[in-house]
Amino acid sequence: MKYLILSIGMVFSLGLSAQALDPEVAFAENVKKMNNIQQLVKMAAEAEQQALFARQEVVLKRLVELRPYSPELKLALVKAYAQQDKKTEAYNDLVKLQNAGLSYPVGDQPAFENIKGTDVFDYIEEGMANNAKPFGIGEKAFEVSKNYSGMLFENLVYDAKGQRFLLGSVRAGSVYQYTENGGFKEFTDPSNPASGPWGIIDLAIDQEADLLWIASATMPHYNGTTQANFGQAMVSKLDLNTGEVIKSFALNSSGQPMLFNNLHLSKNQNLYFMNAFGGEVYKIAKNSEQVEPLFKLSGMTAVKAITSNDKESIMYVSDYEQGLFVVNLETNQVVPLQQKPSGFFAGINDLFYDGGDLVAIQGGVQPARLMRYVLKQDLFLLNMFPIEAAHPSYESLGNGTLVGDEVYYTTNSQWAKTDGLGRLLPQQSWDDLVVMKSPTKYKMDEHMQRQQQMEEIKKKRGLK
Repeated sequence: MKYLILSIGMVFSLGLSAQALDPEVAFAENVKKMNNIQQLVKMAAEAEQQALFARQEVVLKRLVELRPYSPELKLALVKAYAQQDKKTEAYNDLVKLQNAGLSYPVGDQPAFENIKGTDVFDYIEEGMANNAKPFGIGEKAFEVSKNYSGMLFENLVYDAKGQRFLLGSVRAGSVYQYTENGGFKEFTDPSNPASGPWGIIDLAIDQEADLLWIASATMPHYNGTTQANFGQAMVSKLDLNTGEVIKSFALNSSGQPMLFNNLHLSKNQNLYFMNAFGGEVYKIAKNSEQVEPLFKLSGMTAVKAITSNDKESIMYVSDYEQGLFVVNLETNQVVPLQQKPSGFFAGINDLFYDGGDLVAIQGGVQPARLMRYVLKQDLFLLNMFPIEAAHPSYESLGNGTLVGDEVYYTTNSQWAKTDGLGRLLPQQSWDDLVVMKSPTKYKMDEHMQRQQQMEEIKKKRGLK
């Protein structure tokens, strides 16, 4: 008996040793421990180039674990499945993309040859094609001439009292206004490179206090950036009627560059903003002359927008790569909006709290679209559906602003036409900047009714 146990132990030990020596097992175990996104992306690309599709699958699965709301990574994983003729796995993930209202040219992908030619693939391809069709009733609100669009107007707000839209120029550091009768013209003078404000990154309006808040910075795209002032940032409050600067707030950066963005004015007139380079969130309370540091959004490097509920107990954060998050403003606890990896929340440019729900401009998916996320008690996601998608004017969605039951937003941001120094790229030219408006509750009743019917069917069948 003693020798039998010893023999079994030796066999088990040899099995473990053989497993430990298996390079594919060792590779998979190593990948499971990795968290560096850039390194993993590089490894996936190298595996694909070497036709090591099993290894590519391992790496992409880890990437999807780390970025579960990215449709691009999910599609890349599907390609890895297809190259190995793993039809079931590929079809399952393609159906998830299709059911989410997304559309990718799967029929034109050479990597999908192994999984084509089946009824299932044809069904998926047809569904993807339907998702690419325009949806919604949005229309053009106004245009900014291409003679001005190179000034890079990346944000806009609406002044209800003045019945005008205000747009901030990154290039000149000045604010322009658009009115239906007066057209497009300058509201504030170009900024002073020595003292600021500088290139305008974001805007927010405090209608009750007649204030215009702007976040500005000295970045390469700003005309006044020099070696002496490079990397500086400030938040300024201006008189909404005259455009005169009342006060500017700058922080000691200890020699590190700063970039303030994501201005959000709460219903209680408190201003929130971020340092894009460090993830720190700050607050300037109503009537305060002090900047209050709140918390740091660790691990988020692509935050595009923040907003809050009416009670100002919850902050919603949109990270372009990682999706939507909820912050408890009492405890600073940060959790994903959707606890289970279901849906695709990456690629959101801008975010608004609208009557208990969230409205998102999602330009980083195909097709680009506007989404409404229906919430319960400001925390729990009940439903989500598009309110505009695949509009012919959608080229590169920018940011926007809520005006009543409509959202106004740019459909062809000119930012992507510039290089890292803000110069117009070769073979590119400025276009008229299109500002579009879309209703925020388009076909909402139909979507909610359909969901209720599905819930009733599940209940009858005993499904959860």
